[in-house]
Amino acid sequence: MSGLTATMRRLEAVVGEADFLTATEETARYAVDGQMPVSVAFPSSADEVSELLRAAAEAKLSVLVRGGGQHLYLGAPPSAIGLVLCLDRLDQVVEYDADDVTVTAQAGMSLGALQRIVGERGQMLPLDPPGPETATLGGLAAANLAGPMRMRYGAPRDLVIGTRVALPGGAVIKTGGRTTKNVAGYDLGKLFIGSYGTLGVLLELTLRLAPRPESRAVVIAALPPAQVAEVATKIIASPLEVTACEVLNAAALESMRSALPVTPGSDRQAIIVGLAGPRESVDRQERDIRALVSDGCARLDDEEADRVWEKVRGLTYPSDATSIILRVGVPIARGLSVVTEVSLQTECAAVVRVGDGLVYASPRKESDLASAKNCLAGIRATAERAGGYTVLEAAPVELKRELSVWRDAAPNVDLMRRLKRSYDPEGIMGCGRFLPEL
Repeated sequence: MSGLTATMRRLEAVVGEADFLTATEETARYAVDGQMPVSVAFPSSADEVSELLRAAAEAKLSVLVRGGGQHLYLGAPPSAIGLVLCLDRLDQVVEYDADDVTVTAQAGMSLGALQRIVGERGQMLPLDPPGPETATLGGLAAANLAGPMRMRYGAPRDLVIGTRVALPGGAVIKTGGRTTKNVAGYDLGKLFIGSYGTLGVLLELTLRLAPRPESRAVVIAALPPAQVAEVATKIIASPLEVTACEVLNAAALESMRSALPVTPGSDRQAIIVGLAGPRESVDRQERDIRALVSDGCARLDDEEADRVWEKVRGLTYPSDATSIILRVGVPIARGLSVVTEVSLQTECAAVVRVGDGLVYASPRKESDLASAKNCLAGIRATAERAGGYTVLEAAPVELKRELSVWRDAAPNVDLMRRLKRSYDPEGIMGCGRFLPEL
């Protein structure tokens, strides 16, 4: 019996024949950027995950962790995938303490399922990525993904206060705790948030919740770029407790023409401000925002406001395999100026999360790959001049191979590689979707 066959038999014995796939026609559904896995396993317990990792490490079989598959477009094209570890059966709440405003849930639980459970107690997990019914808690944490509400509530890195993690050799560790008041010291759990499954497998997460607001609204205005920058700057510097503040350049505004009650134009950008809380507070903050905008602005509430944010998220996450999106991170004070530079030099759609210093830029749909590559190279140069960084969030695989998804000169890359060698000495986790050797 060959070594690979013996390893497959051992893996199958852990989860059972029905929950282990090796046939090409079955594993094809779990390909990533065209890379087919050798096998796919569906563990139903932490013990099974641990045993699968132990067997993979001993056989030096590469492992790619999968939640709902919602965000597997992120990262570089993978190298050979020996085992896809699907965690969607680890989908239960472990402990929910509504009084302490925390919940511990398994990593395979979808965000939507968790929201319904905590929503019964008037609470929410303040994350708003696209596809909440598919996106899993573990996947969101592994990629540190958040939506427009990040400005007020933060990203998973800010909301996860404890984890349970299976390390590549099969050992299971716990980090943090299940209360909001934890002992001071190194927050080891933060190593795994945003690590793209390169250091271990998130099994459980303890998360800090927030009260679900009584009222939600967006206030929208279409203004000349200079005025948008002035208004956005004043909002960020004000005591207003907005949940989000996003600016769309002219191309992005045009693409959302049907969703926004404002008039687009080549000389206009849109500012969209999210408000949430008691209705009286939302009304007061709306009045304060209107006082900052000399031209008219519009307000949408509750479900209509949610639909606006859904459309905005659609500009920052791919809609299909041909989508090209570059994420730019710059100092907050430079975010708006980068949008202006990007708009002028590339004629691409750009969205800036004003309070986070994040800019999402997309070449026009009709651009060929060569034009898109030149466009992205120009944006990267602009970001680096502003003291920022860029990540190619989504692109056809051929463009990913031509244009590095991650900049090799990323900050702290040497430290990340040392951590990788320490936690994953056999190098089995991640299949090269992060930086080289990660």
